[in-house]
Amino acid sequence: MSAKIATLTLVLLLALSRLWVQPVYSVIADCDETFNYWEPLNMMLRGFGKQTWEYSPEYSIRSWAFLLPFFSVLYPLNKVTELDAYWNFYITRFVLGLISFVLEIGLHYELTQVMSMGTANIWLFFQLLNPGWFHASVELLPSSIAMLLSLGSIKYALRYFSNGNELPFVASISFTFVAGVLGWPFVFLLQIPCCLHYAFTHKLIDTIRTGFDSAAILTLIVSTVFAIDSIIYGKFSPVSWNIFWYNVINASAESGPNIFGTEPWYYYFMNLVLNFPLPVLLFTVVGLFHRRIWPLSLSLVTWLAVFVAQPHKEERFLYPIFALITLCASVGFEKIIRNLGCKKFLKMVVYLGTLSSVGLLAISRIAALVIHYNGPLKVYQELFKYQIPTNETKNVCTGREWYHFPNSFFLPDDHRLRFVPSGFDGLLPGDFLEGESFLSQVRNIPEGMNKRNEFDEGKLWPSAKCDYYVDISKPIDFFKDDFNPFWMPKEWDKISCFRIIDVEDSKIFGRSFYVPSCIAEQLEKIFPQHWPKIYSAEQLDYCIYGNVERFAELSKQKQPLKVF
Repeated sequence: MSAKIATLTLVLLLALSRLWVQPVYSVIADCDETFNYWEPLNMMLRGFGKQTWEYSPEYSIRSWAFLLPFFSVLYPLNKVTELDAYWNFYITRFVLGLISFVLEIGLHYELTQVMSMGTANIWLFFQLLNPGWFHASVELLPSSIAMLLSLGSIKYALRYFSNGNELPFVASISFTFVAGVLGWPFVFLLQIPCCLHYAFTHKLIDTIRTGFDSAAILTLIVSTVFAIDSIIYGKFSPVSWNIFWYNVINASAESGPNIFGTEPWYYYFMNLVLNFPLPVLLFTVVGLFHRRIWPLSLSLVTWLAVFVAQPHKEERFLYPIFALITLCASVGFEKIIRNLGCKKFLKMVVYLGTLSSVGLLAISRIAALVIHYNGPLKVYQELFKYQIPTNETKNVCTGREWYHFPNSFFLPDDHRLRFVPSGFDGLLPGDFLEGESFLSQVRNIPEGMNKRNEFDEGKLWPSAKCDYYVDISKPIDFFKDDFNPFWMPKEWDKISCFRIIDVEDSKIFGRSFYVPSCIAEQLEKIFPQHWPKIYSAEQLDYCIYGNVERFAELSKQKQPLKVF
């Protein structure tokens, strides 16, 4: 296969993945995405949604400016179309996938110019079969946006390394400025090695001039974002600074990131194994020592060193270095191929071995994510099949499964999510003020909010007032859970169910990777004592419960347009 045909094939497959497969089938991996970003976006468009303490004007550590670009796309579409609300979710994901695709193609082209077509194509292959990028690139999170913008930063950094000019250097750090101010301030850390490289390789007067140019761009970005957030919150709100203040400067035993849980030092390394096929990580180690990209390699290592040292760890904190990992991996792969010299057979073995192993591991991981964790998106979408002809609000309740709620775009206009007692002892989200103007909703200081993750009983709803209940078909803890799916009110039953992984009764290998049942059965026959100990992927029902007779009568004649 010629290089041009390989490139065209990879580009088409990438477009298919980013613009259709991921927006439709990728899962929501973090409830922070739901409650801190999808819910406020739903409130901007539809006037209701769940509100976290971070959006209280008292704390203001989430940016409304971050959501405005997506609102500007969705608002006119909602005015001219009558699609069900959940289409806002998929359209937003399509936009995110499109941004990823455009920036990836741009970096691929730059790699062909400053390195080689082979390096560029293997990088595109590693990007295409990248389980972490599969879900992260369509997530509505600042760390995801930082990950996407890192593609632009890397593109211009490579151009700067090849010609040493000021313009591509400034363009590179400008992408980081946007990611840091609009989204996540910690990504500024990634630019330190590149800035040091510029200072060491240029005259002092050139460095000072470039510093002034960069400062002017940063000032423009900061003033714009801070002004937007301050106008919306109704007070001076430097959100990115507030985030840094809460998480670093003012962090304590009572508040700060550590109150949400801590993980051991090896957590991120285990996480990388889940998000990248193992051969890619091995090639990354080789590529780290490539001299031409040492500032980027140092950025990757520095990021890992800093975040491994933090007690509080989350998967999304690694997103900004995902593109650096695949870049180093592609450079490392090409370095190994070149070192093989004229050994054509050995080269072919390495090529085929890499392509097949990366493909199998990536597809197995991606399939596991979709098959095991996609149930909540499908279940809540079922609510659009029913329409109760009253003006009363319909209460969709959930307890122990509160963190699997996708977002309020999956609720019809007159439905609201409610939390019932389930034993969760942290601070649940409240509700944005309804029936007021957008600015009044944002500027209202909600009751019962705190930055210490302390439980507030005011966030709970009495089960007797629930019209629906969403739960898994598994025995409850009678001392904690308020709703029992096996002992429901009279005339209540399952309305609709989809399958979801049973985390407690499955092995970690079974939860993380998908093995077709026919293959799993054969492996169990071959290794009857060992296979069941390492692989088990038990599933259970994830259901909407309610008065089945009443809702069957109210089912719409016109079925909602299905996504799945």
